[in-house]
Amino acid sequence: MMNDLSKTGNIYEESTEKKNDRETMIFTPELYEKVIAAILCSFNSTTTNAEKQNALKFLEDLKENHSLLCLTIAFELLKQLNNQPVLHHYSLHLLESIIKQKWNVLRTDERNLVKKQLFALVRSTHLNQILSQAAYMRNSLAKCLVELIKRDCFEKFNTASDETINMLQEIAQIQENNSTQLELILLVFRFLNEDLTLYAQTIQAQRRRQILNQLQKRINDILPCLIRISNDLSTMPEQHERLTQTCLLTVNSFLTWVEYNHFEQYELFLCELFLKFFQLNSVKLRHASFECLLSLVNKRLARKQLQQQQQQRNKRIASLPSAALNCQQEKLFLNYLLGDNTLEMFYRLLISPTDSLEQLRSIVTNDHINCLKMLGQLLVKLSNNLLQLYQQLATKSIDNNEFLTFVNERTRSFLQFLLLLNQHPFHQLSLNSYQALNLFLTRQPSLLSNEQFCLKLIFNLKQSLHRIHFPSSISTPTDNDDEILKKQYLHNQQCFIYALFEYDSEEQFFWKFFSQYRSELQKLIKAFIGLFFTEIIPERSNEIETNVLCLKSMLENLFVYLESLVQRTPTKTTNSLLSIYLIIEWEAFYLLLDHVLFLIRKELFSSSNLSRISQEKFQTLLMPPTMTEQLLRTLKFLLQFTPNLSEHIHGHVLNLLSCMFFITQHEPSLPIQIIQRLLSTFQMYQQQAINGTNLNECDVMQTQSSNAFLYLCKNFPSKMLEYYSELFPFLCQLYKNEFQYTKTCLSVTIDELSSSTLKLLDSIQILFHYKIQKDNNQFEDFYELIRPIYEILNVSLTSETLTEFIDYLDLCSNRTNQMNITRFRRRNLMLALHCLCLLLRYSKQQADVNIRGQISICLRPILSDYIIKLTQFCNQLYDRQINPYYEILKANLTYSETEKQLYLGTYESNNMAKATITSTVTPSSLPVSFIRFQSTSNSVIDDQRLRDYLHRLFDICYQINGIYFAHDTELYSIRLNDETYFLTTFLQKILFQNFNTLPSFRLRIVLRHFCRLFVENYCSLPTADKDSINELFLTFLDVFLPYIQQRLTVMWNNLLTTTTTTCRQGECSDEVIEECVCVLITRDFVDIIRYFIFKTIPGQTNSNVTKKKNKISNGRNNSESMCEETNGELDQIDEWDEQAASNSISNKLLNNSQEKMDYSDLFMYMMKMSRQNFPLALRLFNYVIQILFECLTFPDAYCINRFLPIILPITKLYTDIIDKLMNTSPVIDIKVLFQYLLKALERHNENEGVNTNLISLIGHVYELWYNQYGQQMDMVLHQSIPQLNIELLNVYKTRLVTNSNNKKQVPITERERRDTIKNLLNPLLLSPIASTKKEGLSSINPFLV
Repeated sequence: MMNDLSKTGNIYEESTEKKNDRETMIFTPELYEKVIAAILCSFNSTTTNAEKQNALKFLEDLKENHSLLCLTIAFELLKQLNNQPVLHHYSLHLLESIIKQKWNVLRTDERNLVKKQLFALVRSTHLNQILSQAAYMRNSLAKCLVELIKRDCFEKFNTASDETINMLQEIAQIQENNSTQLELILLVFRFLNEDLTLYAQTIQAQRRRQILNQLQKRINDILPCLIRISNDLSTMPEQHERLTQTCLLTVNSFLTWVEYNHFEQYELFLCELFLKFFQLNSVKLRHASFECLLSLVNKRLARKQLQQQQQQRNKRIASLPSAALNCQQEKLFLNYLLGDNTLEMFYRLLISPTDSLEQLRSIVTNDHINCLKMLGQLLVKLSNNLLQLYQQLATKSIDNNEFLTFVNERTRSFLQFLLLLNQHPFHQLSLNSYQALNLFLTRQPSLLSNEQFCLKLIFNLKQSLHRIHFPSSISTPTDNDDEILKKQYLHNQQCFIYALFEYDSEEQFFWKFFSQYRSELQKLIKAFIGLFFTEIIPERSNEIETNVLCLKSMLENLFVYLESLVQRTPTKTTNSLLSIYLIIEWEAFYLLLDHVLFLIRKELFSSSNLSRISQEKFQTLLMPPTMTEQLLRTLKFLLQFTPNLSEHIHGHVLNLLSCMFFITQHEPSLPIQIIQRLLSTFQMYQQQAINGTNLNECDVMQTQSSNAFLYLCKNFPSKMLEYYSELFPFLCQLYKNEFQYTKTCLSVTIDELSSSTLKLLDSIQILFHYKIQKDNNQFEDFYELIRPIYEILNVSLTSETLTEFIDYLDLCSNRTNQMNITRFRRRNLMLALHCLCLLLRYSKQQADVNIRGQISICLRPILSDYIIKLTQFCNQLYDRQINPYYEILKANLTYSETEKQLYLGTYESNNMAKATITSTVTPSSLPVSFIRFQSTSNSVIDDQRLRDYLHRLFDICYQINGIYFAHDTELYSIRLNDETYFLTTFLQKILFQNFNTLPSFRLRIVLRHFCRLFVENYCSLPTADKDSINELFLTFLDVFLPYIQQRLTVMWNNLLTTTTTTCRQGECSDEVIEECVCVLITRDFVDIIRYFIFKTIPGQTNSNVTKKKNKISNGRNNSESMCEETNGELDQIDEWDEQAASNSISNKLLNNSQEKMDYSDLFMYMMKMSRQNFPLALRLFNYVIQILFECLTFPDAYCINRFLPIILPITKLYTDIIDKLMNTSPVIDIKVLFQYLLKALERHNENEGVNTNLISLIGHVYELWYNQYGQQMDMVLHQSIPQLNIELLNVYKTRLVTNSNNKKQVPITERERRDTIKNLLNPLLLSPIASTKKEGLSSINPFLV
């Protein structure tokens, strides 16, 4: 056989020479044997690569050039029952390939023959023998039939879909000899429905509509057959498990798209049938039946909601008899899904299948997890269904007391079931149960008066806030341990089994799910407690009073629990399991109590939406003397409590003292005691840290005490100002001491969220700004805030050269100084920069212009003396010519681990299905227990630390540069002398000197943190040299814009022509990160151009990231509680979604000048100077036009969405200016611009919305330029579009000429224009996508179209 295979080379050569001749080769036994030999050779592991290539080349040539012959060979291979499975498999592969790729090549009679042969194969008696080999064989044959149905759908008679339906109807009884045929038919329908719904984008819209219409016409034939077969299979599921699963999944595939009225008559029967399958022992059938049940409920609920909306909009529809609710039908439906038997079955099979951990490990499989996820979705859907019924009951559209009683009874059972599910060890199901409860709470507030329900919910929330696995290194509970501890340990172990089934590690679970899960619970707590505080009106006064008494009972229980928790906490440190449990319990309880107390303080003692009368009424009800006394007793108790068991518990105690500060109004001596406790704790641990003892504990305690004090300054500024004269000097001394950590071994980088120094500084400046508003003579105090910064920068930046700077920070790790000294220097420099950034951000928010001006004058010397020099050093690190240590340092000048995780996090956050966690709150931090036990295992090597340090140093430098110009706009116009502006020197030093040497990932930081703010906040002050400053800024843009555009063009070209390597083992290749960086630079650049063109709308923030940082770092969001979870990654990469949402410019193509666009003053100046034929302005306008057009070709929808609305009006302005100038022609080649438009249309071909706007834009641009540049554009059309419709183009041009000569002629409508251009460009739109278009783009990049 190998000898025969060696001859295939000649056959291949002959066939290649005559590849267009249909009679080149005929079927012969010899050829048949050669094909078999080639197939076996290509799948044989013992053959050489050369032999395999020769065989594959022969087979590919045969498949490409001899379609009919391949079909003959394929059917012949399938007829031979003794053939090896690989031959049957390849024959099906041949069939599918030819049907998909060569169907149009075949003649009509040949197509009919293929169809006849395929269906004959399905009906044949030996089908069982062929398809019994493996599941992929059945799938392959089913996919062949699906492809046949897709291509045969436009036939008028005897379509493949009709033939398939007829075969389904012919199967009256399930037997062994027809079970395989039935399974195959079911697979065909399932795969076809999936292609029509899940993968709809893979089918042409017209073909998809045609197939759906064909199925819709026969749906009354299909559904009864499927339901009958499902019912028959319910009596023998064990004999036909796979067939039963296929049948159920096929029914579900129809449920996804068929109108519910086709299922309505079978509704109750299907519920009963699916629940019957669900009770079987087969997990696969349980999963399939649950999918069907969930789809049925989804369909039913969507139908009911639609009917209700129609009735609300149209009273005539609501009055029809058909609109009345069928109470009996609803009762039966609810009884099926919410009956005691059904809930008990769910509990037995899914919720509590076993108490044994070993058995649970075997039970937790993909199907079991999927069933739990579907149960969670079902809970939310059923909640909506019940609430919909209550809404109808409330509007008196249902008047049936018996039915109302039944609904109330089922609701009570359902709520108890949800409360039970709160503690399920599978976190997603637990979260869904809370979401379902939240629906009831927000739409059925009567639950707030149910004290038992509320207490149970609060208890569940406390338990769920910590679902932490105890590490395996810790011993299990002993017989002497408490039963509650044993129960908690078992529950945590169960949680761990579920968590590690879905996630690779504990850390991955905590970061990716648990943090968001816990944030969702905290949102629920705030929403739940907030519901109690509503405006008191006479009609509801009794109800509200009852609710408040319920809240009071909850509050009393919480404080009783707090006192018991304090009493159970030992004073000495131990490593027992009980101690570890207490640490976890403290954290969870603190998170709960903090949110409760925060809302009570906000509503009763702070700015509230309640009226004064309602607020006083709530105070009377919720805070009677007994309650006040209890709070004061607890507060005094906490003041005396200093736990030594854990620094985390001590931190929670300090934070609780701040939470309860509002009650101190009843005892004047308590405020100063709390303040002293917080600051003395901070001072004590600060001294220990300076001395180098207990560094981890000191770090935690300083963070917690400064956080608690910051909370007081944010929420009680008036009270804190009473102690200003004593507090301010003491706080400033603590702040100065933060720069004395010579013996620290902690990180040299600064975390903006957890840094105790920044929290302390934030507190000081809050007090200072409140004080300065009342006493302007206190401004001298501000110098105390900047003095430590100035001193550190003065010492750190005495270096005059890059070499001295590198040696001072020991960036080459030469260890010329002790490591402690190096760390001390690095940390102090980084800390001083962060403190400066914080001061700039906070002062920028101040409304008082005079105060801002004074602060600006204080801070300007730091910019000119130190920040510019430091930024230069950071830039020069990447310059081989300037940096003598470049070769030594280059390994640390690449991406830091922080950056890699940030880019990886971007891909994950955009690709993961977020529907499971509908969170709008940023992820929570890791649980303290996890940090406690994992801290020793997460060591970071020095190289990674240094790499991260250099990244953060570069980042913070450009943040400061950007915020300086946002804070102090006079910097744009300050002169250094009579001839030189500060701006000229500044840009030369920090931007242009080393711009070419910056790598792309550093360029992204420059654009994001500096250039965006620099352009956005530019304003030419009304001074005598206003025009000179405008001209200077235009000069900057004249150099900057084309340079960035050139770099982007090169980056995109590289990405589109190179092969991308994929991520392996959790690591991302540099190529993939480079792709992400390219996308981000593009988007920042797009925003910079928009800031240049348009005015910044007052009150609207374009720099969302910066504002988010202000909110987090400054702690000025008074509407958030003290422990509100915020994201540690301040520079979230996917912030453009928020930008797009806040954009004020519509994405509709502005085809007329009727809508006036609000251009910036600088852009207006550029247009004014362009009209005066000023070379700089004209050149820059040319650049802007070219950038706008070229950016459309980038495979990033962000560019399209941002530029489409503005490109036409700006192009009209440009054309108008050029046309009116004498002896001036556009510098840009019009042909190139028009080519950009066609290239953009081709590249974004799959985006229908973008295509519509692009086609319209092409039409407008063609009409705009036709009179002067029509010949050039026609040349582009002829070169770019195969088989251009010349006749249609000439008709279009004639119409343009007519309209131009006759102003009274009816202008071309938008629809006419779009249809004409679309017909002209159809060959371009329908042509296969060029290989260079998407080649090399990573499939995991979520940003690309």
